[in-house]
Parts: sequence; structure tokens; C-alpha cells
Amino acid sequence: MEKNKFQLKREATYQQMLNAALLCFSEKGYTSTTLGDIVARTGHTKGAFYGHFKSKEELFFHVLDYQNEQTHGWTDVPKSYSPADTTLEEVIRLTVVNLAEKLQGIDNWIVVLIDFYLQTKHHPEHHERLKAKYGLWISEISTLVRVLQERGWVSQDKDVQLTAMQVIALNEGYTIFSALFGGVNDRALIQGLVRLLS
Repeated sequence: MEKNKFQLKREATYQQMLNAALLCFSEKGYTSTTLGDIVARTGHTKGAFYGHFKSKEELFFHVLDYQNEQTHGWTDVPKSYSPADTTLEEVIRLTVVNLAEKLQGIDNWIVVLIDFYLQTKHHPEHHERLKAKYGLWISEISTLVRVLQERGWVSQDKDVQLTAMQVIALNEGYTIFSALFGGVNDRALIQGLVRLLS
């Protein structure tokens, strides 16, 4: 069924709110971002915001879902390569670059997550939702590890879920360190991931 003009406009406004929130949260952090910041970036009003979201917290979870949609397929990158002519380090680099492109340069999201977590620490329902998201991220990285195993880069005896948790820990620790102290060194991250997966 074809959508009418109202439905198309509503979807466009929703998308604008998501994009604006993603940028505002990544630039200012969760706590410092106001609804005014978000709607100003879209040209809409707070009324338009409340037409889509009940609260800033709800918007945040929509943004997490939006990021997940944006990154769909990143774990398939190794399927286009072979260990015969591509090293594990090369395929990890290609995969990380693909993911970064899909994230459109938003590379400090763990800092925003920590900010959200601290801001909502008295709201266990939000923490439960975050735990569920963490489970999805573990599942995605587990898929990547399985692909690397199937293609022959990673040993079949690696514990997939444990390795996925370690990959997240390494990546997020690296991201936090880089955000706090600067000195981004993507080579260090890639080599750390290779050692973890080898």
C-alpha cells in the first residue's frame, strides 16, 4: 500500500530526529544534549519530538536501533576474501573500515553509552534494555568470529562467545582510552584484535 504525504512526512521527521540525536549525543554526550539541541538541528519543534518519542531516554534507544540498522552486514565482509591471499590482519582491517564507514565517523559511542548509563543509574529498566543491546552486540561479533572460523582465519576451537566478549572489551577500552587521552592508533587496535583472534 502506497504511503500518503502525511505518512511520508512523519517518517522523514522521525529520521531527522534520529540523525540529529546521533550527532548531538556524539558531539556533546548524552547528559549535555538537550531536546532543544536536537529539534534545533532538525528545524522542528518540541511538539514534533513528542509526536515520536516520550522522552530523551526513549529516543536514545531508538538511536541504538538505528545504529544497528546502519551497520547491518558488516560481519559479512570476510566472506569476500580468502586466507590464501588475505591475512587475518588485512581482513580485520577491511572489516573495521567497513564498520566505521557504516557508522559515518561516529567512533566515540562507548563514551555516550557510559554517560547514558551513569545518568540513568536509578532506572533499572533502562539498564535492562542496555543489557539486551549488549547481548545483540555479542551476537553480532560472535557471527563475525564464526565467519572467520568458517573461512579458515580463526581456529575452530576458539570459544566464539568468549572471544566476542573479549573483542568488545578490547575495542571499547581502546575507544575510551583514545577519547580520554588522544593518540588514536588504529594499528594498535587492529594488531590487538589479531592477537586476540589468533
